[in-house]
Amino acid sequence: MSDWFRLLADMVRLTLRAGRRPALLLALVTVAQAGVIAGIGLSQRKLVDDSTAGRGAGVAVAVLLGAAAYAVSATAGRVRGNLQVFLVGRVRGMQNERTQRLVSSVPTLTHLEHAPFVDRWDRLFQSSQALAAMPWSALNAVVAAAGLAVTVGLLVSVSPYLCLLALLGVPLYAAARRADRLLRDARDAGTEELRLHHRLHDMCVEPESAKELLLTCDGARWSRRAGELWEAAAGREAAARLRGAAGQAGAWVLYAAGFAAALVLVAGEIRAGRTSVGAAVLVVSLATQLQGQLRMVLESLTEAAEAGQVVSHYWWLRRYAAAAARPGAPVPVVLRDGITLSGVSFRYPGAAADVLHDVDVHLPAGGTVAVVGANGAGKSTLIKLLTGMYEPSAGRITVDGVPLPELSAAGWRARLAGVFQDFARLRLRVGETVGVGNVRFVRDRVAVRAAIDRAGAPVLQGLGTRLGAAFGGVEPSLGQWQRLALARSLMREVSGDRAPVCVVLDEPTAALDPLAEHELFRHFVDQLGRARRAGAVTVVVSHRFTTVRMADRIVVLDGGRVVEQGSHAELMAAGGGYAELYRLQERAYR
Repeated sequence: MSDWFRLLADMVRLTLRAGRRPALLLALVTVAQAGVIAGIGLSQRKLVDDSTAGRGAGVAVAVLLGAAAYAVSATAGRVRGNLQVFLVGRVRGMQNERTQRLVSSVPTLTHLEHAPFVDRWDRLFQSSQALAAMPWSALNAVVAAAGLAVTVGLLVSVSPYLCLLALLGVPLYAAARRADRLLRDARDAGTEELRLHHRLHDMCVEPESAKELLLTCDGARWSRRAGELWEAAAGREAAARLRGAAGQAGAWVLYAAGFAAALVLVAGEIRAGRTSVGAAVLVVSLATQLQGQLRMVLESLTEAAEAGQVVSHYWWLRRYAAAAARPGAPVPVVLRDGITLSGVSFRYPGAAADVLHDVDVHLPAGGTVAVVGANGAGKSTLIKLLTGMYEPSAGRITVDGVPLPELSAAGWRARLAGVFQDFARLRLRVGETVGVGNVRFVRDRVAVRAAIDRAGAPVLQGLGTRLGAAFGGVEPSLGQWQRLALARSLMREVSGDRAPVCVVLDEPTAALDPLAEHELFRHFVDQLGRARRAGAVTVVVSHRFTTVRMADRIVVLDGGRVVEQGSHAELMAAGGGYAELYRLQERAYR
């Protein structure tokens, strides 16, 4: 419960940032509505009693009181609705941005790839409306409860037995809580299905995957599969809603029976002369409104509870991001020794076995290291560990003798550069597509153009050229995208920042022929002048032995283990698996 109140306080602060004056006005209007029902009931009672007694002044007061209560009800409701839509919309956008910043601030990939973690932050986006409305749901519940207390007090003034009507709200509350719990469980269970549903539909409209689906004629099948996933999740939620509604319907039937008994009681009081006709009118008016007040309390609590469904997810993400944002020691300006992996093993979250086993490798400062091995040998995983995107399950990685986890995560990311196998195709303008490689210099046309020139990337009609046919721009070829990605990785080399100390190339040119790949890698490594002077380690991953032989050191992985390492000449002289594969590939090329 303490986490719920902390979340409420956090949402209140965000609401005040979105608009302090509108928020205060909305709170004032909401509180003013608390006495409307009591005011209308009292005016009706006074009107009937004073009319019967012939008291004209009393009748006038009753009319004025009723008119004022009705005016507040009519105008405040409209103002309140408009203000709440305005504030909740702004806060929802701010909350979604904050969630996105937290998700993207974590320097590792576990929370982006491990399904239980993905489900948790995805639920925050799905519940952003309820989170943004949380302050008003809580205030509405308090105001409705206060109005309900006033109504019950007026009923008790007529007959103490009438307070039993309020007790009938307990089954209503219990039924509402059960319905909330059923709905929450159904939504949590369907989060992964809905994510997969969205992904399958995206595959049918994204150019990279759509062309393959068109060739295989599988689009309709995947669309049906996406529909099945949606129906499964929606069906589970609908079943939960029906079960909750059934329980609530039974509670409302019980309340209706109590309301009928209250009317019988009031009729007996009138016949016995123990109450006036005006009091009877008050009872009928309040008892009729009591149902609405109970519903308002329950609906407000339900809305607040909907936000409460993600309380644990919200604070988990905040704590997870805070734990990842370690300050750490500064990264060395110049590497002297290099990067060392000692007994490093790694297992992906939820996996049954390790991907890497007891890896011992030294990557010397200023050297170029090639990593080779069959598919699934652990090459890309090794790159992810070097770049700090994952932390080893066992062993340690040191940078000039300092354990990598003890270095500043932000500082380490700022000293990395490179391109991955699945490089991003950023459909922005050419200058922005390259410039985000070092976002501080994204507007520095000199640095951007230098990176493009060094990578041999196409200018494509100028730095302002829009990329992406879907956005009315130019659609580069695969080779042009690769060159632009390489240019982006060179932004830290050509800008005024400190040079990178680790450069990774994880098969970004796999689609090129061997000769073109070899020439491109050689050209890229030749451009890393500042990085080499900073002692940078360059790590190249490739299946092409014509490419890897240019490296100072070659590491051969097999089944997640280092089976050979050394220079090309040393490995060829050893006559092991590397030499055999090299000769086999050489004969095939010849």
